[in-house]
Amino acid sequence: MTSLEEPGATDPTGQLLTAQTSYLEELIRRANSPGNLDGLLAHYVLGGRRLSFDWEVNPMTPTWLADNKDRFAHPHGLAGLGYGLASFPSTASRTAREHLAAGLPALTRRNPFPPDGVAFVNDARQVIGLALAVDAARDDVPRAHDWLVEVLQDPRLRAANTLLGLFHEHARQIVGIAPDLRVDPRAVHDLVDAACFHWLTATAKSPLRTDHDELRQLRSRLLSGIILTDTGQLPAPRAALLLDAVTRIVTASVDDMLLSRDHVSVLLRRFETAMRQWRHDRDDLENPIKWPITSEREIQNILWLMLRPVFDDLVDEETLRRIGHSTYRADFGIPSLELLIEVKYARKAADFKSFEKEIFEDYIGYLSDNTAYRHMTVFIYDESCSGQEHDTTRNALLRLSGITDVIIVSRPSHIPIPGRTPRRRRGSGQRDDASSN
Repeated sequence: MTSLEEPGATDPTGQLLTAQTSYLEELIRRANSPGNLDGLLAHYVLGGRRLSFDWEVNPMTPTWLADNKDRFAHPHGLAGLGYGLASFPSTASRTAREHLAAGLPALTRRNPFPPDGVAFVNDARQVIGLALAVDAARDDVPRAHDWLVEVLQDPRLRAANTLLGLFHEHARQIVGIAPDLRVDPRAVHDLVDAACFHWLTATAKSPLRTDHDELRQLRSRLLSGIILTDTGQLPAPRAALLLDAVTRIVTASVDDMLLSRDHVSVLLRRFETAMRQWRHDRDDLENPIKWPITSEREIQNILWLMLRPVFDDLVDEETLRRIGHSTYRADFGIPSLELLIEVKYARKAADFKSFEKEIFEDYIGYLSDNTAYRHMTVFIYDESCSGQEHDTTRNALLRLSGITDVIIVSRPSHIPIPGRTPRRRRGSGQRDDASSN
């Protein structure tokens, strides 16, 4: 019996992880006081997750609001109200909204880009809190919301570092600006920056353009970095980002022991690699074997062979509930994952534009008021190898909140384009059926 098998043996990695999480919680606890902006942002990052201590950052009490009313003429005070309304709704919310209605108009008259650089846009705590504030007061002070949208899209807004830029991106999402994350996770080397990127992808309202393999590598780097790195005396928000990363990664690792929608994507992304074994022998062999791929049906057959050994409840051509006069039928369904899989076969580059329209229309029929299925993955086999179209279609479809992944693969090079009977060319005096009607 090895030492790892002996009763009472401890896992050194687990010990290090426990020690680090305890230390990170201690750093957060130091900012755990009512209205503390460091503590409020840390609480917001962690989603109010229960820690080893009770949260005491809540500013939404009559006493705190009365004692700090002079602060509500300044960005930091308004930011505190934003956190309070977002995370601690209470009977004091009405008073907080009244303070926002009085203080936000004055804020919109300030120059958000002063020469000395001392402004709320350069403080992550304030910019997130104010985004929450204008979102909460949108009906009462709509001009403040529109103003902040303009500020967050102003070309003069230039983050001094990667971390601040990531918080700017999150603030944009809060006020309803479409995601436009332009950070390559492979180029993010700072541990806190990487944790913030991970948090941003995990909490985004709309799917971000992130590669699953890159995200998996980022999680590996994060976990090893947090375990092995001396994080030092970090402010509470930074400690919260690291703690959030640890919690999400460990939870995801446990979930990975069970089948999930991510497993479907992993398997489908291996399609091209698996097709290396697809037989299409040379003609000079004695008994050449050629397995033709000429239509969507063959692709569905291959995907069934890939998925069915893993997902016992895979359903072929799942018929969905009727909507109006129409009945919808998806190519595959996995009820346990609430997931539909739609398969498309592209013969030419122009097909991608058609697919976008078709899927936009089917999306409503597939997922609207459908209690059995809430998610959808799209798989496209590209016979034409029109790689220039792939990102455009993938990004367009991922804007739909229920679409969890779009996987586009190209025809393997050893499989020729299927021969199809060409249409008979018409003489100069002939017209096709459509034009003759």
